[in-house]
Amino acid sequence: MLHNFIRYLATLGRTSRVRVIFTWPMAGRALGLGALAALMAVWIGGQTPATAGQRLERSVKVGDMNRNYIVYIPDNLAARTSWPVIMAFHPALATAEFMEKTAMFHATPGGENFIVVYPQGIKRTFNAGDCCGPAERQNVDDLGFYQAMIADLKSIAPIKDKIYITGFSNGAMMVYHILCKMPETVAAAAPFAAVLPMTQCNPGQVALLHVHGGADEGSPVDGGYPKKAIMKARLGYMPPVIDTVRAVAQRNGCSSSTSIGEGNLGTSCTRFDGCPGNADAELCIIPGLGHVWPGAKAEYSQFGPGRTDIRGTQAIISFFLNH
Repeated sequence: MLHNFIRYLATLGRTSRVRVIFTWPMAGRALGLGALAALMAVWIGGQTPATAGQRLERSVKVGDMNRNYIVYIPDNLAARTSWPVIMAFHPALATAEFMEKTAMFHATPGGENFIVVYPQGIKRTFNAGDCCGPAERQNVDDLGFYQAMIADLKSIAPIKDKIYITGFSNGAMMVYHILCKMPETVAAAAPFAAVLPMTQCNPGQVALLHVHGGADEGSPVDGGYPKKAIMKARLGYMPPVIDTVRAVAQRNGCSSSTSIGEGNLGTSCTRFDGCPGNADAELCIIPGLGHVWPGAKAEYSQFGPGRTDIRGTQAIISFFLNH
C-alpha cells in the first residue's frame, strides 16, 4: 500500500496548477463513491433547499454569536440521495476566503464528489481547547459551531452523517479537537502543520492522514516552541508530531507501523496498519516545506519555504474518497 502511495506522490509532483496538500492512496480500493439514486429537493426546517452549483455564504447562531461559513454545492446535486461533506478550517490570522482560495477543495479534481465547507473563525482564530488567540481567550464554542454548521447543511442539502475534516495550523488543531471530543461525527481527518495532545479524549476510531513540513519552524516536527516570534506567543509548546499521530493510531487499534521514503520528492512517511474498520493512521513529512500549505507559494518569509511541486488538496480528496 505504501508503494502505491509513493508512486502517487511522484505523479502529484509532476503536474499541477492547484494549490494543495498531499497523501497516499491504498491498493485495491476504488477512488470513486459510486452514483446513487436520484434526489428530490425538499423543504427541511423551513429552509430553502440549495440549488446545484451554488457558492453560498451561510450564517448560524451559536449561543449569542452569529457564525459564518462558505459552502459549495456540487453541480450534480440531484445525482445522490446523500452527499459527503469536507470542512476545511483556516489557520490563525487567516479567513475562510483564504482557505477557499489556497486549498481550493471545491475546484480540485475529485472535489465534485463532496459538498465543501470553509468555516470562518472568530477574529480569524478557532478555539481548539488550548489554542488559539481571541477565540480561546473568549472561550468561543467552536465545537458548537461545528455542530451548528452540520445542522444548517442538513437544512439545505442531503448530507451524510459523518464529516471529512481538514485544517491548516490553528485549523489543524481544530481538527484534532473534534477528533478528541466528537470522533463519532468524523468520517476521516487530514490535518496539516499543527497538533494537539490527544489526552482525555472520547473513544472512537477515525482514519487519519497528517501532513507536515520538515522545515516548519512554527510547529517543529520534533516538538518544542516555534522559532518565529510571531507564532511562539500564539502556539506555545508543540508536542512531537509522531506522538499525536501514534496516539490516534493506538485509539484506532492499529497493530503495526511501517516507514518508507521517496527519492524524487524526499517525502518520508510512517503508516500505522492493522487498524479495524479502515481506520488507519499515517504521518508524512515533506522536506523543504515550512508553515505553508503544500502546493502554495510562500508569500511571507516568516512562515518559511513553500513547495509548489506537490499537489496536496487532490491527494487529501483521494484519501477521503478511500475512507
